[in-house]
Amino acid sequence: MKNLKMTKMPELPFDVQEAVNQLRVNIGFTGDSIKTIMVTSTIPNEGKSFVAMSLWRNIANVGNKALLIDADIRNSEMRDRYGFASEDGLVGIEHFLSGKLGLHEVIYTTNVQNGFVLPVSTNVIDPTILLESDRFKKMMEVVKENFDYIVVDTPPLNSVADAMNISKYCDGSILVVGSNNASRKIINETINSLKRTETPLLGIVLNRVDTSRRGSAYGYYYRYGGYGHYGRYGQYGRYGEEQKKK
Repeated sequence: MKNLKMTKMPELPFDVQEAVNQLRVNIGFTGDSIKTIMVTSTIPNEGKSFVAMSLWRNIANVGNKALLIDADIRNSEMRDRYGFASEDGLVGIEHFLSGKLGLHEVIYTTNVQNGFVLPVSTNVIDPTILLESDRFKKMMEVVKENFDYIVVDTPPLNSVADAMNISKYCDGSILVVGSNNASRKIINETINSLKRTETPLLGIVLNRVDTSRRGSAYGYYYRYGGYGHYGRYGQYGRYGEEQKKK
C-alpha cells in the first residue's frame, strides 16, 4: 500500500477539537452497526469536507482503523486544501471505478496514525455512471470488511444526485449546515431527501456559528470559522448564491 502525506493539515483550536471529539462520541452512541458515515451538506460552501476530514482524523487518533473516502468526484478540493502528496504520483477513486486500477492501488496510508485515504486525483465532470456501477458497490463491501470506520465525503445533496446514489451504501449520514447559509426550506427539503434514501440521519452539524453574537454558550461547540471553507460554487453552479439572494 502506497503512502500519502498531507502537508497542510491544520492544528485545530481547543474548542473546535472538542466539538469534533463530541461528534465522534455521539456517533459511538448510535450503536456498533454504524460504521460507514456519509457527510454531506445542503448547498456548497458549508464546510462539509472540513467536518469529514476532522471527524476521520479524530476517529483514527483514538485507535480506530479509519478510512476517508473522497467521493466528491465532481469538485473535490481535498487534495489541494490538505496538500495530498505521494512519491509515486497521486491516483484515486476514479481510477478504480473506471477499471484502470485495483482497489489496493488507490487506498493510501497517511501521516495520520491509523488513518487511510481513498482520494480523488482528477475531477470528473459527470461521475454518475461510476457511482452507479457494480465496482462502487464492490468497493464499499470490501472497505467495510477491512476498516473499523469509513467516513465518506459527498457533494451537497441539493446540488447534484451523487450523494443520493452513495447514501444507500452507508449506515448513516451527517448533515452539515452553515449558519445563515441555507434557508430553512432548503434544509427541510434536504432532510426529506435523506429520509427517502432510508439512510438514518445521525445528526446535524451547525457550522460557522458567530459566537460573538450568539453568546459564549456556543463557543464550546461548532466554532469552525475559516477552517470549514468549502469553496465558492465550483462545478455545482450558482445554486448556493441564488438561495442566499432569496
